[in-house]
Amino acid sequence: MEGGAISTETATVAAIGLAAVLTIAVAAVLLIPGVSGPARPFSAPLPAEIVDGYGGAPVIRMAGTGVDLAACRIYLVDPAGALHEVQTAILTNTTLGEGMAAYIFYLPLDDRPAASGYWITDEPGLVFTADYHVAVRPFSPGGQWRLVVYDRESMKNRVDQVLPITGPASPA
Repeated sequence: MEGGAISTETATVAAIGLAAVLTIAVAAVLLIPGVSGPARPFSAPLPAEIVDGYGGAPVIRMAGTGVDLAACRIYLVDPAGALHEVQTAILTNTTLGEGMAAYIFYLPLDDRPAASGYWITDEPGLVFTADYHVAVRPFSPGGQWRLVVYDRESMKNRVDQVLPITGPASPA
């Protein structure tokens, strides 16, 4: 075999091979499981936040998502990994437009265990006053809770957000 310049065909094959290897390497770095995609723009508001409900109990506020909540299932995953389905209390506007909000709260009822659990409403009186009840309680345990709003029609998560929720105060 003689030394010298490589042929055009050999150079082309080598360039294509190198490009394929680099493409795979870049894709592997960008698509590592468990790593989120590009960050939201700084000015984009998140679809959910924690606000103080009646008696200072933490409540999740979802605002202006434009998602039809009647076509969705809403779940909470607590810090221990347990899944909780959110039931509908009063929801007069199923699609939250601009300036509209829905609230997710925890309502334990000792006398009616079947009615205890996590609820969503767009009626502020349910979470900010004692007009309906005084049993809104803090989420338990405190920590990082994950809110998932799953659209059954499009089979996509419309909201998937982790929220820091302070649990009930420890006895002194």
